[in-house]
Amino acid sequence: MDLILSDLHSNLHALRAVLRFARRRAIHRFILLGDLVGYGANPNQLLDRVRELRPRFVVRGNHDKVCAGLEQDGTFSLPARQAADWTRERLRQDNWRFLSELPRGPLWVGEDYQISHGSPMDEDAYLLHIREIGQAFDAFEGQLCFFGHTHLPGCFELDESRGQLNWISLQPGEWFSLQPHCRYLVNPGSVGQPRDRDPRVSFLTYDPKRRRVRLHRLEYDVKGAARAILAAGLHANLADRLAQGI
Repeated sequence: MDLILSDLHSNLHALRAVLRFARRRAIHRFILLGDLVGYGANPNQLLDRVRELRPRFVVRGNHDKVCAGLEQDGTFSLPARQAADWTRERLRQDNWRFLSELPRGPLWVGEDYQISHGSPMDEDAYLLHIREIGQAFDAFEGQLCFFGHTHLPGCFELDESRGQLNWISLQPGEWFSLQPHCRYLVNPGSVGQPRDRDPRVSFLTYDPKRRRVRLHRLEYDVKGAARAILAAGLHANLADRLAQGI
């Protein structure tokens, strides 16, 4: 079983809930779709936990690049810029090196599927509109690619036999089976900052033998994560939005 995580955003409280779930289920592999840092108050502690995971497959996100100093933050909002600057100043050298060396997606996970932060065509591009999604299917190989970046869980299904593109809203706790004549772009949502008006942690498990995915939503210590953001002197908006799931 594979655990598919995206957009952790330095939210150690949320990651702890996911790792407790993983221990109970004896998860075999950890797949991370980028944006490990940014926004939240515990970048070093979270990266320490991520680096301990074995085996793991990770691609970089836009916040990872900015916090590692690889790119500028010109497109970020004010709270995001402030959090990126704060994170960059506090990263330990070993964690900075880990972030700076993360690979660009799309990346193969074995020979089974690929992963990317944003679109497999452009790691910084959001997959929201039909035109972009159609182009994204041309940019990866195989049947399946997991992506993040939007913080919105769900699945784009391309039925190649009919030339039809569908959006599938995954239901928590229910398995969704991949069809052999279709290709898929699947988003697990966000661990650290959900934006679908549900503050619970959002992630996926993937069963490669049975070719099926399942969405999970978990309660976590949202108030503790918000208090940590405020105690760090980060923008209050970053704390407030956690409880609202926006």
